[in-house]
Amino acid sequence: MISEIDIQDWQQLPECKLYNVPRKTYIKLPWMADDDANNVIYFDHIDGMYSYCLTLANEIVHISASAQVIPLVKKSVDTE
Repeated sequence: MISEIDIQDWQQLPECKLYNVPRKTYIKLPWMADDDANNVIYFDHIDGMYSYCLTLANEIVHISASAQVIPLVKKSVDTE
């Protein structure tokens, strides 16, 4: 489940295929607005050709395993 997320606390990694992203990672789709935390998706796992993901509103979405995504990682305190 996704709670409130401050997108400024997250760093975007280079785009890659969803099947290369580790399970239980926050992602964004490349065509989503950059600074909107409502566009953050929680990627849980791959299930065949699609994935099991949750939106901020806790809605289930199934993104293609071969879709280009932007993985997000929590910024460390040292990088600020």
